[in-house]
Amino acid sequence: MPEPLRLALVADIHHGEDKLTKRGGAALGLLDRFLAFAGDWGADMIVDLGDRISDKDAATDARLLADVAAVFTGLNTPHAHLNGNHDVAFLGQEANARALGEALGGRVVILKGWRLIFWQADSHIPFPETFRIGQADLDWLEATLQASDLPTVIFTHVPLGGGSMTGNMWFQNNPEFAGYPNADAARALIQAHGRVVLCVSGHVHWNSLNRIDAIPYITIQSLTEGFATGGEAAEAWATLELDETIRWRTHGRDPIEMVLPLRQPGEHWSPPLRPFRRA
Repeated sequence: MPEPLRLALVADIHHGEDKLTKRGGAALGLLDRFLAFAGDWGADMIVDLGDRISDKDAATDARLLADVAAVFTGLNTPHAHLNGNHDVAFLGQEANARALGEALGGRVVILKGWRLIFWQADSHIPFPETFRIGQADLDWLEATLQASDLPTVIFTHVPLGGGSMTGNMWFQNNPEFAGYPNADAARALIQAHGRVVLCVSGHVHWNSLNRIDAIPYITIQSLTEGFATGGEAAEAWATLELDETIRWRTHGRDPIEMVLPLRQPGEHWSPPLRPFRRA
């Protein structure tokens, strides 16, 4: 049996000042620990799901981004990065790409027979409005999905799978900022492709699983979030192993472990019933 694909993931690093329950002052030390773990564990790739900093102003954000980029410099393990809303609030996508040595826009990596899509859908929040997936981003996803029939994992900063925010300190009373209002358009493309087996995101600062049409949508706890861990940084990162199953483990103070079935090619669940009618 071939060796599983092994990915080490981190999200919502939030390097910067402590803010409410975000322990940004601990971010760089925890990031060092995560990267050391990823190397020792033998990750095939390291994935950063975005929100590397807590934004303040352009000059401060550039300094904070440089701090984080320096920690990733010189790694022996390949790494991929997505931009979160805090990363682009003042700096935009181009500055992040330069600092991290990444190309602008989305990226596709093929490892051990798996296709990894890093979909850089628009993550800028135009307050007081929320973010929204633009048509160009949807077109890119559709074309990218159609380019291959390999089993596929999609990574985004903002979750695509919906799900309740009840109990979430940040988003229970702000659910419109927890996901894209038109995420259903992305899910339609993902479900129709037939070979997407998993979608992974950050942003919402907690561990969650929502399965839709045989596809798991997983979110990972923030590295430095404290609302669910008694005010201390969650110290959260995740490991993902893919072969005949999906094996996920979130490490740290807010751990979770899951083994999930792998979606079969073209597998779909029975479609939802029509709305029930009252007599």
